[in-house]
Amino acid sequence: MPVRFRENIKTMTPYKPPLEGRASKGYLLLDFNEMTTEPGQEVKDSLHTFIDSKRLQVYPEYGTINSVVAEYAKCKPEEVLLTNGSDQGIDVVFRAFLNKGDTVIIPSPSFAMFYQTAFLQDAKIVKPRYRENDFSFPFEEVLALLDEKPKLLVLCNPNNPTGTQISPEEVQKLLEKARDNEVAVLCDEAYFEFSGITAREFLSEFDNLFISRTLSKQFGLVSTRIGYLLSQSSNIEQLLKIRGPYDVNMFAKTALEAALQNPGYSKSYIAEVMERSKPMLENFFKERGVKFFPGAANFLLIQPENPQKILQTLEAEGILIRPREDPAGTIRVSIGTLGDTERFIKAYAKAL
Repeated sequence: MPVRFRENIKTMTPYKPPLEGRASKGYLLLDFNEMTTEPGQEVKDSLHTFIDSKRLQVYPEYGTINSVVAEYAKCKPEEVLLTNGSDQGIDVVFRAFLNKGDTVIIPSPSFAMFYQTAFLQDAKIVKPRYRENDFSFPFEEVLALLDEKPKLLVLCNPNNPTGTQISPEEVQKLLEKARDNEVAVLCDEAYFEFSGITAREFLSEFDNLFISRTLSKQFGLVSTRIGYLLSQSSNIEQLLKIRGPYDVNMFAKTALEAALQNPGYSKSYIAEVMERSKPMLENFFKERGVKFFPGAANFLLIQPENPQKILQTLEAEGILIRPREDPAGTIRVSIGTLGDTERFIKAYAKAL
């Protein structure tokens, strides 16, 4: 007889990123919101040093890395949990609060891993929609849903793929209502450095707040898979029971430490993207009549009249962007350096 997988797993489909092998084909990668330049030299040097340290054959030792993250995130070391990418941070929080049939609120459309993890827990997903005309956050609807006492509320701020930001005032009101109804709140801040928006200031006040972050988008550490969670120390103690003791590898730890102690390359990249490159792209779209939705991160969601032609033309020009099924007919475009944007504009103009 075949082994008996749980029924909810048998109905799931695995998350399959498009175009496996894309990084080895020479494309300009504007499809996954990655940093389009290399990490700083200090990061690369630290990894070479670790390789030569004769420690590859022993289990990880993390030392004072929580203090390094805490100094960067402006919190206490005991309020930090290192994770294997922010995906693991999301997974740990979902596993901590959701049993079969429990309700999680995920304002939608949003990041695919929220749904994947909720399905894995066999949870009930409630999806209040971002408003179709401008993809603004459905604040009043989400606030009302908290009275139904779900187990978990997910706030992606700014949201992927819409770029929508939620104001600190709205986040605070949601945290208060959630606390009154004993609801945990996960604020995913994958694009915090680009937007400057964070719920960290509420950490000491709200024991129901969990913040997930990554170093993929703004420090160029995607391949090392490193992120972290922030929450009150009593919550971190519980989450440590779920995360494995060695889930974060030493390459990730080493790269994280070097990046946070030498953040200059990240800051200059973010400034170029948000202050020069993004305005250039927005102006191009305005001039050419391409519908786009303003956002607070390093990407734009566009709604062209001929999305398939746009995708095909850009790929032929060696540029990858991300088609979206939800919202239908939209494409997410990552924003890189000025040079990247100039190349993108030149290629896009051909499709028009």
